[in-house]
Amino acid sequence: MLDRSNDVDRIALIEALNVMDPALGTALDPIAELTAFSFGVPIAWVSILDADHQHIISRVGLAIRRTDRHASICARALGSNTVMQVPDLRQDPRFADNPLVTGPEQLRFYAGAPLVTKAGVALGTLCIMDRAPRQLSAEEQLQLLTLSRVVVAQMELKMSLGRREQISGLPNRHQFQADLNALSRHADTRAFTGVVLDVFDLQSANDAGQALGMKPVETLLRQAALRVQDVLRDLAQVYHIGVTRFAFLLADHSHEQTEALLDRLRIRMRRPLMAGSIPMSPQFHAGVCDFLPVPGQTGDLVRKCLVAMHHAIQTDNCLCWYSQERDDALRRRYRLASDAGRGLAQHQFSLVYQPRFDLITGLPVSAEALLRWTHPLLGPVSPGEFIPVLERTALMPAISRWVIDHALAQAAQWQKRVPGFSLSLNLSPRDFDDQRVWNVLSERLHAHGLAPGLIEIEITEGQWLNHHPAALPQLRAIAAAGVRIAIDDFGSGYSNFGYLSEVPISHIKIDQTLVTGLARSRTARLKVEAIIKLARQLGYRTVAEGVENDAELSLLRLWGCDEAQGYHLARPMHPDAVLHLVSACRAGPLPDAG
Repeated sequence: MLDRSNDVDRIALIEALNVMDPALGTALDPIAELTAFSFGVPIAWVSILDADHQHIISRVGLAIRRTDRHASICARALGSNTVMQVPDLRQDPRFADNPLVTGPEQLRFYAGAPLVTKAGVALGTLCIMDRAPRQLSAEEQLQLLTLSRVVVAQMELKMSLGRREQISGLPNRHQFQADLNALSRHADTRAFTGVVLDVFDLQSANDAGQALGMKPVETLLRQAALRVQDVLRDLAQVYHIGVTRFAFLLADHSHEQTEALLDRLRIRMRRPLMAGSIPMSPQFHAGVCDFLPVPGQTGDLVRKCLVAMHHAIQTDNCLCWYSQERDDALRRRYRLASDAGRGLAQHQFSLVYQPRFDLITGLPVSAEALLRWTHPLLGPVSPGEFIPVLERTALMPAISRWVIDHALAQAAQWQKRVPGFSLSLNLSPRDFDDQRVWNVLSERLHAHGLAPGLIEIEITEGQWLNHHPAALPQLRAIAAAGVRIAIDDFGSGYSNFGYLSEVPISHIKIDQTLVTGLARSRTARLKVEAIIKLARQLGYRTVAEGVENDAELSLLRLWGCDEAQGYHLARPMHPDAVLHLVSACRAGPLPDAG
């Protein structure tokens, strides 16, 4: 009966050490050859035993590569602390019927030394075999044991290559995941907590590298690694899993104990570190996640810790615990990003149009094209959810081209019934990554027979223009052709009239966060009135977004706002409804919008 008590540890280590890699067998071949030569035997091999098989990963004088474990002589040597030798296999009832003894090889002698790792787990054996009986002396047995230790050292050395972070010398991300996988194979019932730390802003580290060279930055990272290790000494193995990121595991720690430990670590890490002669202040953001040592949880731990850590960075907290709700939202955003291309091809996107009204005449003068997405599984997805997601992908320009083409085609249809009714289109900062955006717009205007003056392009306010040097020339070309340019959501962020002088705009759209509730907020009234007056003095027309009642409309008229848009006036609607509304308004008094 073979001893299988250490199979779980053995199989986990076999995976962690990657001993089935052919490159390891090649590296061990010289040791197998030396062993055969030293003992004057025709056969020597290195074997690894898993739950069911013996794998011969390096060999001299024997062609076989694998045997069943129950037929393995080496399996008997696993539980030995010294060399197991059988002077004559034919005379030993345990092995007399073994195929290597009765078959063509006709083997008679066996000696095997267990391959025992530093953790005390025997993975297999280094063995020698002969076709004649013999007996090893005590000195020869010691020599075989020494060679077995050389084999183990070579295995561990091979494993460590690619598993250590060169800067800190700590185990890296690959080793962290390998150790997590090994942990999941133990019958460990303890609860564990995974922690991922970010100790430096990566951009600051890159800036320091450019200014000082990489050597001082590497020294800084080594200092950070030493601090983490010093606080966690005797508590946890520290892993260096990213340029500025470290990870470790805690066993049987409550949330209070974990947070107390991280607070001590934070205090230690926040002390200045020297990069060259410059003191730098490390940051400290931790993502923390509880888990059980089972494959379904260890395989996903790093990702979950990163979800929590990035939330800590975004909220500028020292630590955040993993949240399933936040993770679900993140995965939903990723799904939207990955499904958008298919959605465009399968006609899941559509356009609705929200009219804009002149506040002097009361007539609808234009409509803003608004994108809608009906996902086949998620149903209608709010543009407030999917537009920010798509703006971070390379698909956004293709979406915008689709909107331009379909919206201009609709505008051309309107001109046949309500001539002069104009169209407003939204362009994303990503659209200006493509330096052909004006060419695309110009081509579609020509194709649909539309005058440029019937079209308005809305861009969001903000500093993005400073980071898109190609945007301003294209905006100037668009404006020079007669297309109007509007700044959307003005007042919600950057709100700087100074930079508007560089952009050829004609309209300012006041953000709905200022307009909605205007009648109830003195601060909002002061801001909106000031924006309208200054815009008029600078020659811009103003459009109020998000108008929800008569009180807001009256104030806007009083201050001289030119146009308004909002649910109080008209909700987003299908093209035929827009046509009906415009025709009805042009034919008579504006219906009661209330």
